[in-house]
Parts: sequence; C-alpha cells; structure tokens
Amino acid sequence: MRNTVFLGPSGGGKSEISVNMALQAAENRGLAVHFFDMDQTKPLFRSRTCRELLERSGVVFHSGAEFLDSPVIPDAVADFLRNPDCRCILDVGGNLAGARPLGRLDALREADAAAFYVINIFRPFSDEQSLREDMERIVASARIPAPRVVSNPNLGRETTLDDVLEGHHRLLPMLERLGAPLDRLCVRLPLLESVRPLVDCPVAGIALHLDGREVKSR
Repeated sequence: MRNTVFLGPSGGGKSEISVNMALQAAENRGLAVHFFDMDQTKPLFRSRTCRELLERSGVVFHSGAEFLDSPVIPDAVADFLRNPDCRCILDVGGNLAGARPLGRLDALREADAAAFYVINIFRPFSDEQSLREDMERIVASARIPAPRVVSNPNLGRETTLDDVLEGHHRLLPMLERLGAPLDRLCVRLPLLESVRPLVDCPVAGIALHLDGREVKSR
C-alpha cells in the first residue's frame, strides 16, 4: 500500500512499528518515503524522537510545531497522500483527539491506503470490552474502513518468547469475537526466528529505536 496509517491506544507500540516500517521502505529505494508524526497526545515515547535516524535513512520527516508541548498537525498531509510519487506513513496519537484529524483526509479511504490498529495485550485496559470501545471510537472518529490488527505483545526489552506466545494467544479469541482481522504479529528481532514456527500468521521483526539503543530493523 502506498499510504499507511497506524492507530490504537497509547502505549500499544504504534510509533515503534511505524518507524520500523519507514526505515524498511527507505531501504527499498522505491517511492520517496514521507513520515508524519500525527501524535496529538503526550505519551512517553513519540516518533519524533527518531527524526534524525529517519532523516539519515532518507525518510522525509513531518511533524507540526509544538505550542506548550501540544503538537500541531503537520502541514500539507493531504497533498502528500495524493502524490503518486510518495509513500506516506502516519503515526497517529492514541485517542480521539489524535484520530479525529484523519476524518478530513479522503485519501485514506481509497484503495491504495491501509490502516492498522496496534494492540499490546499487556497494556492496561486491554480487556475485551475496553478494546471494543476504544477501537469503535477511534475508527469512527478517524472515518476510515475497519483496520487490520497488529498484535504487539511485549513487556519491553525483557520480553521472553513465552510472554509473546501467551499474550498473542490471549488476544486471538478476542479478535474473533470483535470481528477484527489479524494482519501480523510483531516481535523484537532477537525473538523473530523462535516465534515464526510457533504461530499461524505473518511475523514481523522490529528493533526498538525510540530509546536510541538499537539501530537495525528488518
């Protein structure tokens, strides 16, 4: 897909996954890659932390100016989304304020756009009812087609193989009852080859760039 948007509750891992995707896209040397930090909330980690890394890799980074640490939507998002020479990746804040601006971006409802909803089952308020309510509100506010889910079960750098499998398999029956299709499972690169033969879905390996301690992605 040419345009990709990542949604979901704060703390799910949207920024880390979207940064990894942008770095991978830049490695492919295809369309110019534009990364939009659309975060309208104030979580601990925001993708703008990786601005220098992304720009060194050839990614064009966009974020709005900040007023009293309140981020503003980057300029000209709609223009880049409609430019066939650009691949756009949008990292969206984890609440209604973050999702609402997407409702004005008609290009995200076209065939060459995809939306992904990132869930870390270990995050607080990740019970089934909370997931249902959050997903319905955020998707309705963004006015986009139903997104595919990215399972991102992690407890930080100390996450084990057992943690990943326990969290992922806990999420799967919830997704079935919610009618939310799974797209992939994300794990840290050191766990990638161990996880792949144990699950029945695509698995993506990611590096943790937001704290500056890892530099490679896959």
